[in-house]
Amino acid sequence: MSSEILYSEILKKFDEAPTRAEKLAVLKKEGDARFRDFLFYAFHPDIKFDIEPPPYRPAIEPAGLNFTYLDSEVNKLYRFITNHPKKSPDLTPKKQISLLAVILESLHAHEAELLVRMFQKDLQTPFLTTTIIKEAWPDFPLP
Repeated sequence: MSSEILYSEILKKFDEAPTRAEKLAVLKKEGDARFRDFLFYAFHPDIKFDIEPPPYRPAIEPAGLNFTYLDSEVNKLYRFITNHPKKSPDLTPKKQISLLAVILESLHAHEAELLVRMFQKDLQTPFLTTTIIKEAWPDFPLP
């Protein structure tokens, strides 16, 4: 994991930052390439997902002791994106649901919830908009 902080913790820090400048500072400091990919999937209107997140049992492990991290799963999320060129044609919706359930149950409960919200295109983080994302990273590929 490139970051020592969970994505849910980054968004909490962003939410708690009292000013726009401090919110931008959080994004710039904590926003590595995979976190930016996560935001791209959450905010780009052309990114569609093949499946809805299935019911899952949230992990009970404390933060930092879970089996996987959203940071290490982001580069595999293409498996759920409609018409993604890297996705195997053998990956059926049933397999996708099974894979996603395993990921959700392996993540910290807050990160699993965040991944579900990413699929729903609503991170539920006030003031986190395409405008502030593009202000933090001017070359961010959002319309």
